[in-house]
Amino acid sequence: MMKKDKDAKPQEDRQPVKIETVRHKPEGTAPKSASNAPVPGAAEPGAGAEPPKPPDPAQQEMAALLKEIDAAMFSVRFYPVAVSEQAKDEALAKLEGIYSKGSETVRQMLMYMIHEYLATSVDLKTIHTLEYFKMKNPGTDSAQQRMNVYRAIFNYNTSLEGLIEFVKLLGRLRGSDDAVKLLTYHYSHLCFIENEASHVLRASILDSLGKAESRYALRALLDYAEYTDNERSFGRIVSALIEWEEKLDTLKMPDKEKHEVKEKLKKIVTSEFGGSHYG
Repeated sequence: MMKKDKDAKPQEDRQPVKIETVRHKPEGTAPKSASNAPVPGAAEPGAGAEPPKPPDPAQQEMAALLKEIDAAMFSVRFYPVAVSEQAKDEALAKLEGIYSKGSETVRQMLMYMIHEYLATSVDLKTIHTLEYFKMKNPGTDSAQQRMNVYRAIFNYNTSLEGLIEFVKLLGRLRGSDDAVKLLTYHYSHLCFIENEASHVLRASILDSLGKAESRYALRALLDYAEYTDNERSFGRIVSALIEWEEKLDTLKMPDKEKHEVKEKLKKIVTSEFGGSHYG
């Protein structure tokens, strides 16, 4: 038998300890109490947000002008199949007015659109067929491909006369040198192509440069006359410069410069092609 420890204290009755589990609420979650009630004078959620700003009048005006340009270009592009000649002429007049009264941004946008049409001259060598568009856009469905063929055939700007119409339009635009610079850009590129279509378009551009009012057109024609070795081009350039000779007195330039230009024009107009052209 084991001996009892004299110093040991009598064992007390042990009762089970009741452990209360304390559930912690996620941080930021307020307890349900009266403190959740709206505080008098406090702003409602979202009450401090700024109201949407009204559309900018300048942007609205620009959007409206772009719609007008798109509509006018549509009328020109779809002549004569879907648009009458009167509607086409009215659209061209509308574009002239927009250019003359528009801002620099509006003019640049119009120049961009016309450039896109004139640039299609490189496709004149291509016969547009269904097979052509299938190779160009293989992922497009057949119905859309046939529509592309139809547009290529009947759009005004896919034939020489339609491209010439846009060239003439550029020659009539007033108020900036942009239109003339676009003409000389396309003339320069067409000079690298030797075929009848290129010759026709170049002749129309030279004619439009003669009808323009920008001094930039006059300077370009004088340079072309001095350096061209193409007799046919020289004759066209002379014809354009004759028109400038008739309106030279209306130009605003120093008398000395005007006299020099007149003398240069006289030599070109009265000269015959060959050699140094005009001495």
